[in-house]
Amino acid sequence: MSKWRNTLKKSKSLDILARDYGALNFQDALADFIVQINHPGVSGGTLRDRAHNTHIPFARVPVYHKIKFIKSGNSNESASEIADVVHVRPEQRDSRGRIIPARFDTVLVESSKGESDLQ
Repeated sequence: MSKWRNTLKKSKSLDILARDYGALNFQDALADFIVQINHPGVSGGTLRDRAHNTHIPFARVPVYHKIKFIKSGNSNESASEIADVVHVRPEQRDSRGRIIPARFDTVLVESSKGESDLQ
């Protein structure tokens, strides 16, 4: 079983994701993901056609700047082990005015009412 901890920033528009975070193809990748979930096994050409015609009914998404995925052992263990860490950072300038490029790791988490290893 695993847990995750995060630091949520306010939701950001898809335009801000591209401009400030460097996630230029986020909306296209999201459309591809939606098509793959709704139509598993679809061919590449069909996937592109369906993704192109997929309506994204929202303009903002929550942005987490740091997420830690933690492996939790049995209830007798007090220590937990970090399984993975995801980082996100918009483009910034350092104290000398130099640009620090944006960094982002994309994570899609399936949220369901069934059994899950995430808490």
